[in-house]
Amino acid sequence: MKSLIILFSFMSWWVSWPEGHPTSDQQKLMIDSVNKIRQKGCYCGKRFMKPVQKIEWNDKLYQSAHVQASEMYQHNFFAHFSKEGLNIGERLEKAGYIWMVAGENLGEGQKSFEEVLNDWLASYSHCTMLMHPKVEEMAVAKVDKYWVQHFGKQMPLKN
Repeated sequence: MKSLIILFSFMSWWVSWPEGHPTSDQQKLMIDSVNKIRQKGCYCGKRFMKPVQKIEWNDKLYQSAHVQASEMYQHNFFAHFSKEGLNIGERLEKAGYIWMVAGENLGEGQKSFEEVLNDWLASYSHCTMLMHPKVEEMAVAKVDKYWVQHFGKQMPLKN
């Protein structure tokens, strides 16, 4: 019975996503799911992507992803540019993330992270972003039906 409750609790997280900042457990599950794929390698379309290093959660990436998801929800649009026309790099800089590498995956209508992750893996461009060898950090935000996943590698600090 105990294992059934634990399994149900785990499965209920995949089914529902509370609005707002994901908990540390939710962040860990998302990072672990992505890192499991990155460590094994995978096919993006017909191209095998070699295993790449693990990535970590970054709250500035979450902030920028959440702003984009909120804006898409509030203004009912779906795009890799903000309502003001800002691209991913400009939006990351606005959030205070000084980037060397930046990327974004979007999803619409998926009910769980597992579902949106599977959709991203089925899309060549989204899958290659998940497997990009130069990204070191990520975050995911969901507002209503909109999912935004931001990736990055920060610019090294100057001495």
